[in-house]
Amino acid sequence: MQYYVGIDISKDSFHFCILNNSAQTIASGNLPMSLEGFKSLLNTLKSLPEPVVVMESSGRFHIPLYLFLTENNIQTFILNPKIVRRFFEFISANNPSKQDKKDAKILALFALSNPQFLKSYPKNSELRTLSRLIQKLKHDCSRKNLNQIRSFLISPEAEKHFNIYSHSFLNILLEYPSAKAIKKAKPSEISEIIKSSIQKGKSPSFTPEELISLAKCSIGVDDPYLSQTLVFYIEKLFFLEPRIKKLENMLIEKLDENQQEQIKFISSIKGISPKLASLFLVEIGDIKRFSNAKKLIKYAGTDPVIKQSGKYKVKMSISKQGSSFLRNVLFQMAVGVVKWNFYFRSYFLRKKKNFGSYKKAMIAVVNKLVRVIYAICTKGTFFNPSFSNFPSQEVSHV
Repeated sequence: MQYYVGIDISKDSFHFCILNNSAQTIASGNLPMSLEGFKSLLNTLKSLPEPVVVMESSGRFHIPLYLFLTENNIQTFILNPKIVRRFFEFISANNPSKQDKKDAKILALFALSNPQFLKSYPKNSELRTLSRLIQKLKHDCSRKNLNQIRSFLISPEAEKHFNIYSHSFLNILLEYPSAKAIKKAKPSEISEIIKSSIQKGKSPSFTPEELISLAKCSIGVDDPYLSQTLVFYIEKLFFLEPRIKKLENMLIEKLDENQQEQIKFISSIKGISPKLASLFLVEIGDIKRFSNAKKLIKYAGTDPVIKQSGKYKVKMSISKQGSSFLRNVLFQMAVGVVKWNFYFRSYFLRKKKNFGSYKKAMIAVVNKLVRVIYAICTKGTFFNPSFSNFPSQEVSHV
C-alpha cells in the first residue's frame, strides 16, 4: 500500500498528515523545526513502506527539512503553491478558510490525486539561496543606485565627459563628495587618488585639472547630509563588490561537473559571463529535465499570454508564472548579447523594427536566447551562429 505524507511548514514548526491509498488519515501531528523534530518524523516515515512526502516551496523554511529527508533516502517532492491553492479552492469551495492542519492533509491529498505534478526538486536547489543572495547584493550595490544623490552633488555636465561610475571617480568622491569640495582641491591631491585607483579599474578619461575646472562652474548643491549619504553608498559599494565576487566564485565551484561543462557552452555566447551562466543553471537545475526549449521558456515565465475573443486574438504580456530571479538573469543575459553579440543584436534590431517596441524586442531576444542555450547544452556544443541546426523556429512574442 502506498502512503502519502503532506507537510505544512512554518518558521518554528511543521504539521504532517499521512494518508493511505483510500485517502484515510493514518497519522498526523505537529513537530518543532529542529533536529529533534526532524528525527521524530523520520522514525514515523521509516515505519511506512516507500512513503511519498510532499511539501510546498515556502521561501527558505522548507529547505532544511527537505534536505534532511532526501539525505535519509525519503522520497520527497516540492509542490508549486499556486497549483496547490487551486486544488485547495476546488475541493474546499464551501469552506475556503486556511488552517495548518487542513493544509497538511490537502498536500497529502494533492499528492494522492495528482501524481503527474510530483517532480524531483533540482539537486542544486540549496544553491538557489546563494544565487539569489548574489542577485540581491548586486542590485543593492549597483552604481546606478547612486543616481538620485550624485545628480545633486556633481556637475550635471560631469556625466557627459567622464565615467562617473569608475573606481577612480568614486574614490575621488569619497574624499570630495560635492562639486564645492572638488573645486577647492589641489590637482596634486586629485592626481594621488587617481594613481591609487588605477590598479582597481581602467585609467580615467579625465585629468585633475579638467575635473576641478568643471566643478568650478557646477550647479550642484553643497549639502553636508547629502554628501555623507553619497559617501555611505560608495563605501557600501566598495565593501560589497569583492564579497560578491567571492560568492560568485563559490557558486561556480559548487556546481557539478556536468554543469561546469554547460557553463563553458553558455559563456561561449559573447555577452554572457561564466558567473551569469552559473546563476542561470542554478535557477533551472538540470536543463535536460525539460523535454524541449518551449517548456523551459514556460518555466521561466517569458512565454506570451494570449487572450482570445471570438475569431480575434489579442496578444497581452508574458505569463510571469516562473521565477522572477530566473527572468532577471535572462534579461541580464539578453542585454549582454544585444550589446556584444552581432548575431543577437541583428535579431534584436529586426524584432524592434517589426514590433516597434524595445520591450517586446527584448522579450523576443530572451526567448531566442533560451532556445539557443537549450540547443547547445543538450547537444554539448559551443555557440556558433553559422550552425544550421540552431533553432530558428519563432515563438509568438508580445
